[in-house]
Amino acid sequence: MIKKIQERIDNFKGTDEKDKIKFEHIIKNMGAISSNHLENIATLPKQKWEDEKEYTHWDDRIKTYFLCYVDLIGETHFGDIKNVFGTLVKTKSGYSYTKKKTPKVPFHSDCLQIALYSKVLPTHTPFLTYASDSDYTIFTPDNCIELSKENLEHYYDELVLYQKCWETKLELANGDIKTLAKLCKPDFSEIRKNGFWWKGISPDIIKRFKGYYE
Repeated sequence: MIKKIQERIDNFKGTDEKDKIKFEHIIKNMGAISSNHLENIATLPKQKWEDEKEYTHWDDRIKTYFLCYVDLIGETHFGDIKNVFGTLVKTKSGYSYTKKKTPKVPFHSDCLQIALYSKVLPTHTPFLTYASDSDYTIFTPDNCIELSKENLEHYYDELVLYQKCWETKLELANGDIKTLAKLCKPDFSEIRKNGFWWKGISPDIIKRFKGYYE
């Protein structure tokens, strides 16, 4: 496993100079980030942990399965690991790296994720561990109302609603990719900024994508 990870690190090629420098900072700081996650987990009851276990969960409302990969599963707790990376700002002399604080409340998408995991591990207590190279925070039902059973049920219902929306879009498109593209609101500003999701995408693919809206 370690050998494969090292090979991926050695073979990484950034999409541009900024991407390459950011990756170098991530590798440089991964020891500190990992240590901060361990500090978080040390506040939980001591137990044996398993990692990256696969589960499926069926929901009759959408007539299909959710597939889950849970980061950490213990005897009483389960949780997900969230890394918080610093930001790069371009200056006259190059790029400046700024350390980042962990969030004060968990991100909405992470709550949706934990809500799903709680369906496959209903007797376990959830947690979210966030760590940067300079800060760390752990959220549990004891210090975070978002992870209460009642709120996780609400987040899970939101997740099902998202799936229903996608189902409706696919039905309306009826196999026509142009119709489906128009039903999925694009963020053209991210394309112009060459944002994260568009880095490395062929200009021909972007041109074809934009053509769906003409």
